[in-house]
Amino acid sequence: MILNEEQAILRETAAQFFAEKAPISQLRSLAGASEGQGYDPQLWSEMVELGLPGITVPEAHDGLEFGWMGLGAIAQEAGRCLVASPLMSSVVLGQNLLLNCGSEAQIATYLPSLMSGETTATVALDEGRFFNPDAVATSDASGLLNGRKDRVLDAGQSSYVFCIAEQASGDRGVALFASSAEGVSIDSRRTMDLHSAGSILLDGVPAEDTVWLAGDDVEAGIQQTIDQATIVLAAEMMGSAREVLERTVAYLGEREQFDVKLATFQALQHRCAHMYCELELAESAVSAALTALDQVAPNVSLLASSAKALANDCFTLISSEAVQLHGGMGVTEEMDIGLFLKRSRVCNQLLGTSSYHRDRFARLRGF
Repeated sequence: MILNEEQAILRETAAQFFAEKAPISQLRSLAGASEGQGYDPQLWSEMVELGLPGITVPEAHDGLEFGWMGLGAIAQEAGRCLVASPLMSSVVLGQNLLLNCGSEAQIATYLPSLMSGETTATVALDEGRFFNPDAVATSDASGLLNGRKDRVLDAGQSSYVFCIAEQASGDRGVALFASSAEGVSIDSRRTMDLHSAGSILLDGVPAEDTVWLAGDDVEAGIQQTIDQATIVLAAEMMGSAREVLERTVAYLGEREQFDVKLATFQALQHRCAHMYCELELAESAVSAALTALDQVAPNVSLLASSAKALANDCFTLISSEAVQLHGGMGVTEEMDIGLFLKRSRVCNQLLGTSSYHRDRFARLRGF
């Protein structure tokens, strides 16, 4: 990504912070924590002190309004260290859903505590086995909220849940309720990449415990939030992919086979060159999508699907090749490469697979 001076400084600050405060060893320590703990609360408090929750929040709401390119740079550096935090669940998804779909009064009520780190939020979007934001079975029948949501990020540690649901009118809306509300059951589990997600069962959540976001165009706001989160997730994946490639190239330069450095073998050089080209291509698509967000371009959805599809393919390719080029060492506990491989598979499913986004790209282009 081509960053201006301020964005470059922000990226350097984030890189230094994550390297010191959130190395991959900290992620490994979560393996022994409870299923509901998806991140270290102390780490999140320090991230809040850096002002990360307010990076894209407008100045009118006491945010930094630093732009999506800046947030994308932070996400890339977080991806390099496989940082587990509510940056995606609470900031990119939760806060932006509130900003995009909430009324001014609702934003003034809930946003300050989210930005200060006093509370966190997550978004309950997925239903069923595959990502499909248009399939909303959860409904507000007779004033009670019922249904089930899957793959809810950091569900066990979130104060609030923004639930995409069908209103009594039949329109898709956003229901906000506390995670501890009556009728809400959360089943948290640790995903194979050591992050946390969960299922939320809604069994008659009372109407008095539910607040429906009441912005000017909630439907458009939901899609806008999904596109924003998709692009930031793609940026995080690019950070992870670049870290894996750099580690692999360094390993090939150190490892010897028959007294010869592996990096001297032309076949392995070709594979590294292929990975590098795919990484540059995917990063260009992600950069274009982040720029479109900052410029409020009309083709954001198109670029979001392009970025995510290429990021999925690129991260999958590089993490798979890295394991092969490391040999059996690649999947041992001694090395981190296996964690990047697992993270790539989880990210591939979050917010849409390559097949989903290629199909969506084609539909948006009129095919």
